[in-house]
Amino acid sequence: MRTKLLLVGLILILSACKDLSYRYYTRINDDGTVFKQIIAEGDSSQVYSCPFSFDTDNGWSLSYDKKVDNSNGDTLFVVIAEKTFESVQTVNNDLTLNDKDSVYKDNISVRLSEQFMGFFNFYHYEETFKQRFPFRHLSIDDYLSKDEYAYFFEGDTAYVQHMNKAEINAFEEDGERRFWNYLASSLGIEFIDLSNQYAGEHQKTAFSQADSLLVMQLIQSSVDDGPEIEAICKMLDMKMHTTWLNEAYSNGYFEHFEEQIDNEAILLDENQYCAEVQVPGLLYATNANLIDGKTAQWQFKRGNFLYKDFTLSLEYRTINYWTFIVIGVLLVILLGSFLIKKNS
Repeated sequence: MRTKLLLVGLILILSACKDLSYRYYTRINDDGTVFKQIIAEGDSSQVYSCPFSFDTDNGWSLSYDKKVDNSNGDTLFVVIAEKTFESVQTVNNDLTLNDKDSVYKDNISVRLSEQFMGFFNFYHYEETFKQRFPFRHLSIDDYLSKDEYAYFFEGDTAYVQHMNKAEINAFEEDGERRFWNYLASSLGIEFIDLSNQYAGEHQKTAFSQADSLLVMQLIQSSVDDGPEIEAICKMLDMKMHTTWLNEAYSNGYFEHFEEQIDNEAILLDENQYCAEVQVPGLLYATNANLIDGKTAQWQFKRGNFLYKDFTLSLEYRTINYWTFIVIGVLLVILLGSFLIKKNS
């Protein structure tokens, strides 16, 4: 892994690459069922090679189309997946992935809570695109500011528009340094956890606090060349006067972790996303970019959920007509009883 990040250069390269764009449409119906339509569009080789993260054979209806991109005249190929679910909760059965190797797949969880308040029902809906970075030990928000994250991973350059070249360079270098601290700390904690798990399974002595601190220092100092797990195992064995770490490495115990370091540590791309959620009542609060009647609309990039969860949220209200009917009937009965007593 090349850990001398050069994030800005990578972003510019990836921005020039045409990739798939996605549109997620959700309609929550009055009866509690949920209609989902997910559209992917782009190059034909991508569209026709299963561009979705979920199993389309599980009750999804697929259709294909193509259109002309008005910006450049290119032909875009489109695949549309549609399915109606019994409830919001059952959507998770298809869109929420349980396997750990989902770094290259959209992993989405949805939640709907309801509160009854007399004449109205109040609902809170969330649709969360889970972070693709495989290690969740730390929060990147503790390392990068909102503006830095937007600049490096969401393609948002608004924060540096009024900076001169020297200020931009300083901003980039400081952001890269703190991102590396996040990355190295995450990898260090994962290595410590894996090693202690191996020690427990093979009756070995787990890392002491000093051993764990040494691991963190070794990985932090590998900024130029990337962490070499084999070398770290050998250093720790020498310090602890053991051989079990090197044996674990030789037996392939850290092979998957090394693959994650090489392929899943630095994640950058500019895939465009659009999401819409239509509700069966009054939409009164949301973090969406736009509200159109009962529909909330979001525009974002995959960078929004590379290193942290990205949640679409909204709140809406429906009317309990039966409450009005019941109260109306009760009022008629009470009024009738009052009139009867008054005339008797």
